[in-house]
Amino acid sequence: MTFKYEPRFEEGLASREGDIVLPEGSSAVNIYRDMSAPLTKDPDADWSRAEDEDTHGLTWSTSTIGDTTRLDYFDPTGRLVKHRELHGDEPIRTVLYRDGKPSVQREYEDTGACGRELSLDPVTGNVSEERYFTPDGICYVTRHLDPASGRQLGVYCHDPSSGRSTRYAHNIPWHAAWLTKILEESQPRPLAIAQHPTAMRKLLDTDPKLSSRLFLAHVNLFQPPYTLGSPIREDYVKPFERVSEMPVVLALTAKQAQDYRATFGAENCDPIVIPNVIRDRRSSTSIRKVRGRVGVVCRLHAEQKRVDDLLRAWVQVVSAVPAAHLEIGGDGGARRSLEQLTAELGLQESVTFHGWVPDGADLMASCILTASAARWEGLPLSIGESLAAETPVVAYDINYGPSDLIREGRDGILVPDGDVDRLAQGIIKLLKHPRSAAKMGRSASRRMAEEFSMEAIAPKWKAAFEVADRRS
Repeated sequence: MTFKYEPRFEEGLASREGDIVLPEGSSAVNIYRDMSAPLTKDPDADWSRAEDEDTHGLTWSTSTIGDTTRLDYFDPTGRLVKHRELHGDEPIRTVLYRDGKPSVQREYEDTGACGRELSLDPVTGNVSEERYFTPDGICYVTRHLDPASGRQLGVYCHDPSSGRSTRYAHNIPWHAAWLTKILEESQPRPLAIAQHPTAMRKLLDTDPKLSSRLFLAHVNLFQPPYTLGSPIREDYVKPFERVSEMPVVLALTAKQAQDYRATFGAENCDPIVIPNVIRDRRSSTSIRKVRGRVGVVCRLHAEQKRVDDLLRAWVQVVSAVPAAHLEIGGDGGARRSLEQLTAELGLQESVTFHGWVPDGADLMASCILTASAARWEGLPLSIGESLAAETPVVAYDINYGPSDLIREGRDGILVPDGDVDRLAQGIIKLLKHPRSAAKMGRSASRRMAEEFSMEAIAPKWKAAFEVADRRS
């Protein structure tokens, strides 16, 4: 069950089917689609098209940026009154202007019809109201926002058949009410797993008799320095104030479970440990290693991933192994500053930024080793998938996950957190001994298949479900 508005929901499902997000045989229900469906009389309708495409009395211009076409429409006085963005023939967005300022923005779903209309505050330009529509133009949800702060001022759910509109203070009680309806309609009593802080609050606000409930925090709950004793992340404070109401709490690692017990008290929180499933995502098991190649595949997030530490270590690496080359797969807000740091350190010839790579596992498989300088994790899939692809990992030993996946000296090398010199030394060691690195990779791949495969992890989930049934 998903609570986020996704205009291209069906397309998104198709792209995720069979993956960890939507395993084979499962389905997804979205709150917006579920509320829209029973009110829709004509699914092929397109309620705003006539106004969106109306050019009467207007002049217009066309410009193209990449694969997006922008159409700008002007009234006889030369004032911009509307612009539209299209991907091919499919509309993406229409903005209507009043007195030269954006006033309304329309967004389109995969049917081609407008599914959401945003009212824009004339002073700040921020959203003051959201309205959600069926393809034939029936508004089923209105959400009011403070344009200065973004704070929700109320959500209204409309039922035209009864002539009633129900108000909720904000999303959580609205979503909890919808979730209650879904659980009430589900027979036999379902298992419900919440794995996001707001999802936890929503599930906690439903009647505990309606489902067998499990709560999974798949991240490090602590604020800097991300270790036991640090404050809890703000988004997890409210749900974990009610941890004693959670029949089953799940942790990804034994160390994480230990820290939960120490933080919340074992009498309130005694987690069951279930690690992520690690898959071998290579397109082929015969990908050849490239001499001197080191890889990192991750979001380029400055605070968490610390690729800048890796770049500083790389200065020592290329000095000791001149043929070494660092391949960085991934994108994010830190990319520009990392590219600038690469230039400042004189590393342009030995570092390549690939941006997002669809075949990250194949890139990792071609490396002698991969590296991780993350500041915190839950259980890092990039490390696990590198090991599954027969590529050892040199990683900072942080909370949580690297030490659960990497057996020191057997699957890779663990480095004290933040020690750039030791990080460089670990990389150099494996680059200078590629046969040892290859042996580590083979050992790691066997362990991932034996201990982190679906076959190995599924019984742990079955046992957790049985505990949830008994406790709920």
